[in-house]
Amino acid sequence: MDWTIVGQIAVAGALGAALGLERELGAQAAGLRTHMLVSLGAALFTIAGSLEAFGSDPTRVAAQVVTGIGFLGGGAIFKEGVSVRGLTTAGSLWVTAAIGLAVGMRQWLAAIVTTALAVLVLWLFELLKRYLLPGREAIVLTVTLEPGTALDTVEKATKDHVPGATVHAVTYAEHEQRLVLNTQADTDESLSALAESLRRIPGVAGVAVSR
Repeated sequence: MDWTIVGQIAVAGALGAALGLERELGAQAAGLRTHMLVSLGAALFTIAGSLEAFGSDPTRVAAQVVTGIGFLGGGAIFKEGVSVRGLTTAGSLWVTAAIGLAVGMRQWLAAIVTTALAVLVLWLFELLKRYLLPGREAIVLTVTLEPGTALDTVEKATKDHVPGATVHAVTYAEHEQRLVLNTQADTDESLSALAESLRRIPGVAGVAVSR
């Protein structure tokens, strides 16, 4: 048994887990298990590509790993209202694959330093964004109107309650009238309190608020 290969696989799993844990704690779709599997897979592909039986050219395998991780990262990105989510998780998966490749090529220092920097970026900059830029988080307001209610009247009342809100979409049909607005507000603001204040507007049948 080649214990060096065993060590490479173990290190790849541990470094992938370090990134995955941060994503897991942030309640992201791709968390601990996904990042560990990506790192393990990238390392194993690279190790297999370095064997003589496969032509001993790990760079060819690495190119295929980079292509494959693009599809996996694309699956982590989705559009929700006016916001695009999952870009950071997709980026962390891409970096995790690169770390696995580095471990597979026995570039220990590069893999460890990259992991430490990636965790620092994900954790530290999230704290900085939360405390220094609290008003940068987008909020989507979906206001459903009662039949026969004037859209412009509710729009004006909504903007009075939420200064700076802009209309993103309007649905106007015989049995359905709806306004979708986009705004930015303090992340500490209660979504339920905001929804309740909008619900009191005359002519409003329902409100959905999401970040």
